[in-house]
Amino acid sequence: MIILKDDYFCSGMKQQNQIKLLIISCLVILAGLVSIQYYLIRNTYQLTSETYVNEVKKEIAPVLESPEMDTIEDRFVSELKRLCLKKTKDSLTLLQFHLKAQALSDSVRVISQKYLASQTRDYPVLEEIRIRFELRQILFETNGIYDTLLRLIDPPLVFIGEKFEGKGFNISTGITHTSVELDEEEGQDAVQYFYKHNQLVDMDISNFQQKVWKEMMWMLMGAAGLILAVIILFFYMYRSLIRQKKIAEVKTDFANNITHELKTPLASLNLIVKSFQNEEVYQNSELMKQLIHSLERQNKRMQNIVDRVLESSVDKQKTQIQEVDISGFLREFISDYHSAAHEFQTEIYPDELILETDTYQLGRVIQNLLQNAEKYSPEGSAIKLRSYRKNSDYIIEIQDEGKGIPAHEQKKIFEKFYRISEGNLHDAKGLGLGLYICKQIMESLGGNIYVQSTLKTGSMFILKIPVI
Repeated sequence: MIILKDDYFCSGMKQQNQIKLLIISCLVILAGLVSIQYYLIRNTYQLTSETYVNEVKKEIAPVLESPEMDTIEDRFVSELKRLCLKKTKDSLTLLQFHLKAQALSDSVRVISQKYLASQTRDYPVLEEIRIRFELRQILFETNGIYDTLLRLIDPPLVFIGEKFEGKGFNISTGITHTSVELDEEEGQDAVQYFYKHNQLVDMDISNFQQKVWKEMMWMLMGAAGLILAVIILFFYMYRSLIRQKKIAEVKTDFANNITHELKTPLASLNLIVKSFQNEEVYQNSELMKQLIHSLERQNKRMQNIVDRVLESSVDKQKTQIQEVDISGFLREFISDYHSAAHEFQTEIYPDELILETDTYQLGRVIQNLLQNAEKYSPEGSAIKLRSYRKNSDYIIEIQDEGKGIPAHEQKKIFEKFYRISEGNLHDAKGLGLGLYICKQIMESLGGNIYVQSTLKTGSMFILKIPVI
């Protein structure tokens, strides 16, 4: 199974496009859901507000329509008509009229406030609202002469309730017309007049929005929970897709790597088999021995590949912990290790240190790291092994002068089958199992393995073994 670079690239681009399409679709769906929720909440808010206002209006209607309120309103209008008549007879200037009308409305408003306060026991809702009766415009006509005594641009006359900013919630809007005779003063003839005023009755509900939102609390929580659930669902779906994409890439990469690993020994075995089919080989005993040795080497090579794959499927490595002089072990191990292409440097401290570990498994880790340093370092560069004790840990550092490992990949290199690549191509052979097995072994020994690396400078792998 061999996947060409162009095919791999096309497959990767197709997956990238699918992911982008999924993200765009999720965002569109989420935007649509949020828009629908907003529309429903807005309409529900308006409906709830109207219902709440209407309920308040019904509760206070008996108070506003009571005989006492009618008496207060009639008194104010009656006195105001007299002021209007005086203004039209030039007994008052317009400024004097406004001042007296304001004083009249203030005096009547004090009486109305006392009455409203007396009704709070029977109508507790009055404690949460403010009532305002106001005149917006006054027209007065006598002897065919019209006079606008209160214009729409003038401050309104608030004669019942309280003054407050804003429109509030309108309870009623009315226009009053009267055309009667009014006794100007005792002993004088009555005067025929026409009177008209525009009146508004408004109320202000304290903390209105908080009250409405409180009534809608469960709906808001449900809507927010639904949107949050959709977001979480999209997130997990996206993360699952990315994870599946990563697994697919790892599997493809592993298939390519193991194909390359097996290709050479299989090709050698094929040549050996063809050689055995030649009669001359059987007549040359020396050549027969060479082919048999070659067959044995290739067989061991394939067996080693299979063993490494099988070994990676075991979660924990089997260890045999025993006391050992770690410094002596390292010196002996290094004396048996040689590299023709690299300069090998060692610093082992202290001279003797006893700790509990499995030297066989530890040796496998060190050998794997040294082989990686050789594989990924330029020929003639130095490879350093340094060991020392630091507090309750024994540290072994293996440093090379290779290309280094990008920062975003330094945590991934210990994952199963993961290999650092450039442009989906690998410069060196491997299955991506070596560092994964090293980490498994170190964890089974109670230690750990880390990496410190800088691009174009090299990498240093650090082994930590607890000293008991």
